[in-house]
Amino acid sequence: MKKIRLNKKQQYWLLQIVGWLSIVFVETINYTFFIIREFVWAYFIQFCLLAVSGLIASHLYKKLFIKPVVFEKSLSKIWGKALLDTFFITLIMVCTFFIPYIFASPELFSTTDFLIQFLGQMMNIARYVVVWIIIYYLYHILKRNQEISQQKLLMENIAKTSELELLKSQLNPHFLFNALNSIKALVLIDTDKAREAIIKLSELLRFTLNYEKTPLINISDEINEVVKYLELEKIRFGDRLDVYINLQEETLDAKVPPAMILTLAENAIKHGITQLPDGGIIEINSSANSHTLKVEVCNTGELKENENKGIGLKNSTKRLQNLFGEKAQLLLQSKSPNKVSVSIIYPLKYKNHE
Repeated sequence: MKKIRLNKKQQYWLLQIVGWLSIVFVETINYTFFIIREFVWAYFIQFCLLAVSGLIASHLYKKLFIKPVVFEKSLSKIWGKALLDTFFITLIMVCTFFIPYIFASPELFSTTDFLIQFLGQMMNIARYVVVWIIIYYLYHILKRNQEISQQKLLMENIAKTSELELLKSQLNPHFLFNALNSIKALVLIDTDKAREAIIKLSELLRFTLNYEKTPLINISDEINEVVKYLELEKIRFGDRLDVYINLQEETLDAKVPPAMILTLAENAIKHGITQLPDGGIIEINSSANSHTLKVEVCNTGELKENENKGIGLKNSTKRLQNLFGEKAQLLLQSKSPNKVSVSIIYPLKYKNHE
């Protein structure tokens, strides 16, 4: 037998209809067996009208006044809004209930009896509305918490993946071998520079091992580590490597995922400068407007056809989008026949780490 699976919209309407029809059942049983002790069609029809008005009022109110952004606020604000929603939905239902009486006997609305009946109906209907509100709000609160938990797990997974990618690319034996060989040569030529190079190498290794402790750091701090890396590479390449860094002052305190620019610089060396007998140039630029930050790493070289399909670039793109949202992007492009650039672009304002 094939199982019937309902989508969220169908589940919502099924629960709405069953929930409000339960009022008809409960009130009919209550009046028939405990209050007047007989079945009266007039009361049954009244309960049906009440259920229909409740279904329409709750649905329209949900569509117009209960937006998804409500459930991103603190619990005190959420339940405060729930209390107001209970009052207004109840008021709409009671007003709808009394509309026929306005035309039948308008003089009744100036009497004390009407006020007592109106408040009594408010108290009576509020019992059912508050159940609807609690169920609806609890569902969205639990759903929101589940989304946050899933996002947290995904973020941790992306961070671990990025950590492994960084360790694989930055701490590989080739990099250490080249750096140590360059320092060994410096020891015989200039001991002071060799000492400085050892300090930079140790600081760089410490940074790459500890960067996962924070999701974001200032661009100025990230660039400090990138400079150390490029200075170590410059020992190896000598005059074959020129570095130009141009950072817009407004971007220095902006946040960036740690080691992301460092990874882009390492890729520029690996896929660009290393492949050229005469070496080349690496440029790092940052700019920002009122909404968006852009960091660009350019290098001399040619863009190969399969370069933009690498796992590293895909992981970096996922990492950006999980931190800054779907608007974040990583672009690899050829700026000229002998110049390649990688840009990371993302909004300055974002929810996860404001």
